[in-house]
Amino acid sequence: MTNLTSSEFLLRDFEPVTSFPSWLRVPFIMISITESIFGIVGNFLVIIVISCIGKSNAPHRPYNCFIVNLALSDLVLCLFTMPLNTYRSLNIYMKFPPAFCKLADSFPAINVCVSSLTIVAISIHRYVVVCYPHKKLIGTFLTFIIMIGIWLLAIVAASPLFIYSRSSKVYDEVVVETMAKMTCINSIDKSCEENYDRLYGRLHVCHESWPKHGDWRLVYTIFIFFLQFILPISIICITYYQIMVKLRERMKLLAFFNINDNEDVKYNGFRYRFLIKRHNIASLRHEIRRQRRNNVLLLLIVSSYAISWLPFNISYTVFTYVNRYQNKADNDLSSHEEKVNELSKYLPLRFLICMISAIANPFLYGYFNETFKDGLEKIFSLCCRHMNRRLNEIRYTQSNNRIPEITLKRKQNGSLVSKSSSYQLSLYKSSNNDVSIRPSTRLTKTNQNHLSISMSSAN
Repeated sequence: MTNLTSSEFLLRDFEPVTSFPSWLRVPFIMISITESIFGIVGNFLVIIVISCIGKSNAPHRPYNCFIVNLALSDLVLCLFTMPLNTYRSLNIYMKFPPAFCKLADSFPAINVCVSSLTIVAISIHRYVVVCYPHKKLIGTFLTFIIMIGIWLLAIVAASPLFIYSRSSKVYDEVVVETMAKMTCINSIDKSCEENYDRLYGRLHVCHESWPKHGDWRLVYTIFIFFLQFILPISIICITYYQIMVKLRERMKLLAFFNINDNEDVKYNGFRYRFLIKRHNIASLRHEIRRQRRNNVLLLLIVSSYAISWLPFNISYTVFTYVNRYQNKADNDLSSHEEKVNELSKYLPLRFLICMISAIANPFLYGYFNETFKDGLEKIFSLCCRHMNRRLNEIRYTQSNNRIPEITLKRKQNGSLVSKSSSYQLSLYKSSNNDVSIRPSTRLTKTNQNHLSISMSSAN
């Protein structure tokens, strides 16, 4: 065997193992880079706009904090997780330190857990805002505690992947040294053997080394699948259904008040007349449309999240189930190649699918979220002076879309008493009967500027 033949043999043996077709490598890399750039720029804008320029009033603060938390998770996904795993899917043999394998295995689980739990927090917050509009909302401090708890829970859930992830050398040091001597025996370059050792002696392959007794890997995979998908989707479906029911009831009440305004009602032996102006009815419609728009945004975020991460988790669960009887701590090269090739067969495609939610969410915010839309207009108005006129028109419109007021005048002996007050309108329904039946109205003055109106069907 000549030196040239030995060199060719060595290079052929050390050629990186991957089942990804070579003709798809360049398109895959270009698409991955494009998706990462869009995801990084989009989610960075979401964080900057909502944190620095968005609404700072208390009712919107928890919702905006959760949106920023979701964007932060997507930013980490695009900036670190996907580049690490893209390189890993294209190069099974790596020269990175062993910590690379632990990060590449644990980061996807952390991102998925943070995203799913944040979406659950957003859905619960929307449920409280829509179904209990006068209930005291969580404050900023509690919101940050929830966000920190979400990240800690995600890190704890992904810790087994970090613990049991291993990095093994592809070739034994003796093999590398022997092949280097065979190749460099007639070489005049004194650093030939050192170069081979540097190039091939440091090659590692990532794998998971779980305890041999018991199917702990399968149990953990099922647990993660339940935590990331089954439980969040169940909670979101329940809260979303309750939100839709409540909005449907409010639409019926709005239709009733639109038809039966300016009528007398009784309270404490007196007759009252409530007057709702037509533009206030329009304000109610605007508020309901805004609630619907936020709920559609939540539904689309959940849909993009499920489409992005469900195939990845299902395929990983199936792979774990099929290979549950294999030795997880086997360091044999042929065994590694067989298992890694099977695992990475569709890995690049799954990673491209995982990027859908991180890229789609900023566009969804831009179309449905008024805070993000107004913040972008403020940013662009700094560069384009002519947009200030449009921005002022939006502010004027929002100032006119106030919560409707009703003017109450006490009616006694057929004549209106001159004393009148303005109250904030709050609508409730105390029975499940159809509101198309003529209701009786109960007025409750809770404070100086607040009046609750409960609707109940008359017999």
